[in-house]
Amino acid sequence: MRSSRVRAFVCGLCVLLLAETSLAQPEPQASNSPRGLGPGVAAPTIPPGPSSDPQAIASDTVAPESEQEEVLPDQVGKPQGPKVTVSGLAPIDPSGAGLIDQGSGGFASTIWNGSPRTAIVTRISQLPAAPNSPVMQGLLRRVLLSTTKPPAGVTPPDEPTMLAERLNKLIAGGRTSEAAMLGARSPHDDAFSRKAWAEALLLQARDEDACSDATSMRQSSSDEFWIKLRAYCYIIGNDNASALLTLDVMHERAIADNAFFALAAKLTDGTAAKIDTLPNPSGVHLALLNRSATPAPAALAAWLPANSFFQQSSDPAAQLVAVERAAVAGLVAPAELAEAYTKEEFTPDQYDDPDEWAPKLTPSRANALYFQSISRRTRPAARAAAFAVALERADTQNRFALFAQMARGLSKQVPAVAETAWLAPHVARVMLYNGDAKSAAGWLALMTSPTDAPVVNAIRIHAAAAYPSAENLAQLPAALVWLGQNAMKPSGSKEILTARALREIPILDALGYTIPPEAQWAMSAPPSGAAATGVTTEALSSLTRATQQNRLGEVLLNCLVALGTGGPSRAPTQIVVRVISSLVTMGMRDEARAIATEALLGASMRTTK
Repeated sequence: MRSSRVRAFVCGLCVLLLAETSLAQPEPQASNSPRGLGPGVAAPTIPPGPSSDPQAIASDTVAPESEQEEVLPDQVGKPQGPKVTVSGLAPIDPSGAGLIDQGSGGFASTIWNGSPRTAIVTRISQLPAAPNSPVMQGLLRRVLLSTTKPPAGVTPPDEPTMLAERLNKLIAGGRTSEAAMLGARSPHDDAFSRKAWAEALLLQARDEDACSDATSMRQSSSDEFWIKLRAYCYIIGNDNASALLTLDVMHERAIADNAFFALAAKLTDGTAAKIDTLPNPSGVHLALLNRSATPAPAALAAWLPANSFFQQSSDPAAQLVAVERAAVAGLVAPAELAEAYTKEEFTPDQYDDPDEWAPKLTPSRANALYFQSISRRTRPAARAAAFAVALERADTQNRFALFAQMARGLSKQVPAVAETAWLAPHVARVMLYNGDAKSAAGWLALMTSPTDAPVVNAIRIHAAAAYPSAENLAQLPAALVWLGQNAMKPSGSKEILTARALREIPILDALGYTIPPEAQWAMSAPPSGAAATGVTTEALSSLTRATQQNRLGEVLLNCLVALGTGGPSRAPTQIVVRVISSLVTMGMRDEARAIATEALLGASMRTTK
């Protein structure tokens, strides 16, 4: 009987506990998470964002719980038993959120292991947003979008988080779609990331998302960005009274932004607005320009964050500038720029003499004229001349890699004959960059005169670096000996050969090639060019330590910062060598070779004065 009462008591207790648990379950809430991309564009699956309820901000981040000891019973009716330690879940850090992983082109999740968070966040903020280098653009994108375990350390509440810096760098480089997808994963209490996310949404003309509950901090924040967004959201929501009140608040706080006030006035009371300049453009400015149908300043077409907007512009000039800027930054394929160039129309006189007409055109149209002039020539010698002039123009703009990709087909349309033999050092650069080593070798057959030796030497060394086939590698030792010896001899080409030796030999050494004794002097020569300063010096110093400690993420960031916006073709030799050596040490030989190729081929191949 007693056991029956005990069982009844236990069952009753279970029923009560189940009832309390059922009552404690919250009702399902509708998801207010934003779209990943605009309609019609496939997007990766993104987990639902954090709650948009302002009351729930504090609950978005799981607070750590202190460890507690509890006593578990050995059996029913015996409260004494073994002690166990119960600990709460660690807080989830969104700074490591990403869109790609190691299986989809990203880096390993452990690349920040051993790195201090402060150093990583600082270096991310120093990255070139859109380096003039295809290989750097690829590395930059992979670093910023990889899903990782964040580095150890806590970001002070008044400083941008690692996620915020990543978002800002993506936006500055024109990758607003990827920034919007990544920003959707930011927590409500990260004001810096939320601000960057809202900026990306505005730049994509996703006004509904930018004015949704997901950006509710605009209602209470005193930050200038959020106040402007608040006013804009009132305007597009046809709440003029609240919009005008917010604009009054901006005036009282002495927020100076004539363009913003002019565009807002056009939408609220129909006042005419003309914006000639926009020195500090932002997403809300672009949204206002778009909503008010106000012509944007011409210079804004080159602003990368608004690139996709201007690619769809009805103004042909602005559209060409935007497509060209996007191609330089690696946002669109070189073929798209080539197509845009070919659509430009010119007069017969302009085709006949691009040098005369180029100064009278916009830079983008002048580039299109030079590019078109290659295919417009029918005689081999004339086509070769046009090719060389267009390539020289690309060199002056530090756009060799872009030109080489665009002109791959054109390079094969120039016949390798006696009257075009002088083009060999130029056309070979383009062919080698594109991996057309056999085509480049065809031009070597024309080099039969003793005076052609510098050209033959340059092509053979560059071929071995860019395309290390067995045949090319077999010819490299003799080519290095020739360069090392002749760069030391008095001759009309001594200055040029010495410059080549001081750049090419150390780069090949960094790649791991064996340098013959006759050329080793170039590796111990004093560095040429301006000494590294400021951020570059810091990055090189950190690069050495990070390489020694096998911290891949830090190595990559420091390499990108050290090379700078100009990329390998403009960076001093000593910096290129340090970067290549570190990447080889970290096992990234393909990336090291790609940087070496840009450094060697991206510099104009002068072989004679």
